Amino acid sequence: VKLWSTSSGFCFVTFAEHTAPVTAVAFVGEGNAVLSASLDGTVRAFDLTRYRNFRTLKTLKPVQFTSLAVDGGGEVVCAGALDPPEIYVWSLQTGKLLDVLAGHEGPISGLAFASNRPLLASSSWDHTVRLWEPYSSTAPIETFKVNVDALCVAFRPDGQELCAAALDGQLYFWDPEEGILKGTI
Repeated sequence: VKLWSTSSGFCFVTFAEHTAPVTAVAFVGEGNAVLSASLDGTVRAFDLTRYRNFRTLKTLKPVQFTSLAVDGGGEVVCAGALDPPEIYVWSLQTGKLLDVLAGHEGPISGLAFASNRPLLASSSWDHTVRLWEPYSSTAPIETFKVNVDALCVAFRPDGQELCAAALDGQLYFWDPEEGILKGTI
């Protein structure tokens, strides 16, 4: 993982702890830390003040991570896996694995937290986008169908709309509150 200065264009730190390709990165909170998920089966948290790996999140069985999301408070980290297609939920503060969310039948390609409530969206190669309440349940609360593999997912900044990009080049838009497809482009 390399971090670059946007003003000078120079790399100012390289974290070389991962032993396989990094598949996702995310800043935590105000940007004091960065997380990285890897095919080596770890999610690593790097302190951007001391430039060190301060937490390594792992599972009980080896998996390869393909996606990553952190909640708005920077307390809960979720990573999606290739096989088995599950979402792992940790406390960043303690490093403890809190839960495993199961329901997808293909690799998890994207994860995103809503900014306005404790809601996680996941996209998968199983042609679905699912909504989860990871603080209270391990089962999806809603499943949206997509015609092909879903590649990534994102909430609108106010959390009132969910968008997923699909392999056919379409963008799907849903109202996450009502659970209805608003349109595609």
